[in-house]
Amino acid sequence: MIRSKKRWQIDRPDEQLVAQLSADLNVSAMLAKILVARNVTDSVQAAGYLQMDETSLHDPYLLFDMEKSVDLLRTAINEQQQITVYGDYDAGATRF
Repeated sequence: MIRSKKRWQIDRPDEQLVAQLSADLNVSAMLAKILVARNVTDSVQAAGYLQMDETSLHDPYLLFDMEKSVDLLRTAINEQQQITVYGDYDAGATRF
C-alpha cells in the first residue's frame, strides 16, 4: 500500500457551540459543525446564512464580458446552435 506523505490536520469545532447551533436552528450536528467550521457561530447569522434569498446574490453582470456572453448565448439559442459549457468541480462555489 502507498503511504501518503501528507499529514491531515482536522479542526475539531467547539462541541458546545455545535450543540447550541443544532438546538437553536433545529438542524443536524453535522450541519452545525460545517457552520462552525465556516466561522458562522451565531444563531441569527447562521439562520441568515441558511435561508438566503436572491437579494444575497451578486449581480452576474459584474463578471467580465457577461453582456457579450449573454449575447452569444441568445444568438446560439435563436439559431438553434449547440452550446457547450465548460467548468470545473467547484464552478458554482463562488459564494464561499
